[in-house]
Amino acid sequence: MKLTHKTGIWNLLLLVIRIWLGYRLIGASYSSVMDILFHPEERAFFIKWFGDELHFPMPLIMAFLAKGAELSGGVFILGGLFTKVSASIVAFTMFVATITANLGKDWIIDGGFTVSYCLFALILLFWGAGKYSLDYLLFKKTSSVKSAASPLVQV
Repeated sequence: MKLTHKTGIWNLLLLVIRIWLGYRLIGASYSSVMDILFHPEERAFFIKWFGDELHFPMPLIMAFLAKGAELSGGVFILGGLFTKVSASIVAFTMFVATITANLGKDWIIDGGFTVSYCLFALILLFWGAGKYSLDYLLFKKTSSVKSAASPLVQV
């Protein structure tokens, strides 16, 4: 059996990747987003981490953007909605996290996570969500839709 983008096994694999990646992203970011929004003492942690240690300008805004991208990307990827856009944002965020926060001394602890999240997001970016997704249900292109939309141009 060939493993191509049209086989059921490939679509099942994309579903498993989406569920795992979405779940992990939501789990890794939900508490951080809530802390940034509602806990002033935790805001100080993110300001120190993103500002003093990572040297980002506007550290609290950058932390919220990074963690918000993880959370919203995880939600959309889990459901398979706007998967390619969400995957591109997640891949970019994880790439930046890898090169700014996880190279060097933190590689063993966190580097493997951000690299794997980036790679799985790239798989979804290039191949999409598959047939078992909201993208497929809402935006699939069928030959009947094409022929109904343009009845004069039939091959």
